[in-house]
Amino acid sequence: MSEFEDELGFEDCWSTSRNDRSVRSPAAGYFSVGGKDREGQGAEASAGNARASSVTDRQQGAASKPASLSAADKARLARVVRGTPEVMVKVSKPAKMDKHGNPIKVNRQTEGARVAAHLEYISRNGKIDLENGQGEILSGKSAATALYADWMHAHDEDRANGHATDRTRITTSLVLSMPGDTNAGALKDAVRALADQEFAGRHDYVMAQHTDTKHPHVHLTIRTVGHDGIKLNLRKGDLQHLRDVFASKLRQRGVEAESTPRSARGVTRKSERTPVYKIRQRGETVAVDKAKRRDVQRDLSDHGGKLPEQLWDGAIVARRNRVMRTYSAAAAVLARSPDPQDRDLARATERFVAGLTDVATERSSLARDLGRNAPVDQLGAERGRREPRSRDRGLDEKPLHPRGKNGPERLR
Repeated sequence: MSEFEDELGFEDCWSTSRNDRSVRSPAAGYFSVGGKDREGQGAEASAGNARASSVTDRQQGAASKPASLSAADKARLARVVRGTPEVMVKVSKPAKMDKHGNPIKVNRQTEGARVAAHLEYISRNGKIDLENGQGEILSGKSAATALYADWMHAHDEDRANGHATDRTRITTSLVLSMPGDTNAGALKDAVRALADQEFAGRHDYVMAQHTDTKHPHVHLTIRTVGHDGIKLNLRKGDLQHLRDVFASKLRQRGVEAESTPRSARGVTRKSERTPVYKIRQRGETVAVDKAKRRDVQRDLSDHGGKLPEQLWDGAIVARRNRVMRTYSAAAAVLARSPDPQDRDLARATERFVAGLTDVATERSSLARDLGRNAPVDQLGAERGRREPRSRDRGLDEKPLHPRGKNGPERLR
């Protein structure tokens, strides 16, 4: 690369990489972030993303310099524009209410019952094998029961030596999956490699694969208190890191996978929560849908038939503008390349950018369904508009509790 070239960054589109270090503190847990994997390859999903400044700064301060894209960024851009399937990594939250609607008090007894039920569920009452961190296969109901007894004994020891309290969650449960007809063997191998890289030697864990549903998925259940007494405390940044690693492990096994944030793909709506999804699958009415419609109807009625703008509406538009500018700048760089594959990627990127103008939220869609006037900003006209003032900025304008002074954002 010439000294006159400037490498284009994608900070406004993709999550930035983090230092090769581990977080070790009572507040942040003990969790690997951004380290090199054990198969000799770097964290491919985040390689090339650590940049000194944003693309806007580069355009303003170094507009005269030719720009270039790293090989890793070009590969990721190609996956994004062709709609590569996105990995899913979800933290399963323990129920807060019992089947009678009463609040569940967290203590040793209720936690023990929860862990026993969870191990029974992921093993399908002993019909599905469990695999632990040593690669041992635990078959049958008796093996799951023995594992439960071992973990309860370890939890009691943690309580005795002060590493846990009655309110400490005994396990942290993850679900990892891919959409479509992903090869189940490759999926399980990828989860096994991820667990070995991120948790082996620090936390006990077991995994179980379910292939009896629409999408094969793997349950990864980790004992919360580590061997050194530090609790696993996954935060929002850790979840994205796990997605990046999971996608990389899948690609190493020949499965096309990506792990970009929703904003990089032009998606404004969050996916449904699991309980809501399951209720909808059963064909039942979801109470939260009625509540959302009532809220929109009230807002329309109170504001003369127009949906009032919320703080996050401006943040969504501002974020989308930045994403589109970055992709457009990348397309311009690729269009000047002598490589025909780069020029093909430039045209594909331009088509992708043209489809990112819709920033409709669930609220505005509900308002339109109600037959009311709920204008939604289209980004074709937004390019020349100002960015929101600091007092108008939403959560996307600055990191949520960045690592350092305030610590990373807790998983929701």
